[in-house]
Order: sequence, then structure tokens, then C-alpha cells
Amino acid sequence: MIALVTRLIAAIGRRVALWGALALGLLIALRVAARRGRHAAEADFAIRAAEARVRALQTSKDIRHEVQITDRADLERRADRWMRD
Repeated sequence: MIALVTRLIAAIGRRVALWGALALGLLIALRVAARRGRHAAEADFAIRAAEARVRALQTSKDIRHEVQITDRADLERRADRWMRD
């Protein structure tokens, strides 16, 4: 009788250990996936921010160049029109 109870408890203990190991493995896999996803999202955000900065600098450079090559009368006319609007 004691051998039967011991065998039953050992079987239940192995089953619990198996399910615990599977649950732990699943939790670790989810954590790794979430961490990789977060790092990928941060890298994507950094790339998009850098591209936006490059576009802003290029636009600024183009506008500055346009203002420098435009004659004074045209600049004054544009400023007057901008102030009216």
C-alpha cells in the first residue's frame, strides 16, 4: 500500500514538474520575443527620426539657398504677400 501511494505521489510530482517546466519555457520564450520586439521597435523609431532629421535639414538647406539666390524685390514682394495673408 505504501509503495502504491509513493508511486502515485511520484507520478503526480513528475507531471507537475513537466507542466511547470513547460510553463517556464513558454514564459521565457514570450519574454525573449517581447524584448526582441521592443529593441526592433526602438531601432525602427531611431531610423525614422534620423530620416526625418535629414529631410528637415535638406528642406532648410533648399530654402536657405532659394532665399540667397532670389533678388531683393522678389523677397520684399513675397514678404508683403505673406503678411497680407
